[in-house]
Amino acid sequence: MEEEQQRLQKAAMDVMDTLDRRCLRTLQIQMHECAIDCCKDTTNNIKTLETCSNNCSKELVEAQNYIQNEFNKWQQRILRCVQDCSDAVTDKMPSSRNHSDTTEMKYIKEAEACASKCFNKHIQLLPKLTDKIVDNISNKTVRY
Repeated sequence: MEEEQQRLQKAAMDVMDTLDRRCLRTLQIQMHECAIDCCKDTTNNIKTLETCSNNCSKELVEAQNYIQNEFNKWQQRILRCVQDCSDAVTDKMPSSRNHSDTTEMKYIKEAEACASKCFNKHIQLLPKLTDKIVDNISNKTVRY
């Protein structure tokens, strides 16, 4: 089970790396170039400079928040799936006085196999999620 969780975590990190390369770095470059322009404008006082610099980072922060929100929803779906597995196995288990350690292990393995299917299913959803995020950030079709 731990191996499955590590595989899920690695897949998520790979997506984050992809999103960084395909979207976030461009936004970071734009943010820094904008901030440099704010600093170069010698007519700006300190307050105006601060406002200008803060405005430069808005798009990046919004994109990061959007990505985090999408990943939170993805993780919640995994948790619901795993919880459904646990509930299904719990419903099958006999009363505590009517089962042995062997029976308990059988149900634990069943729950783990079900959870493994959840992980695999949600790993397979990552390419589509990645494309959706990149498309939405690139086209700014959603309000992050």
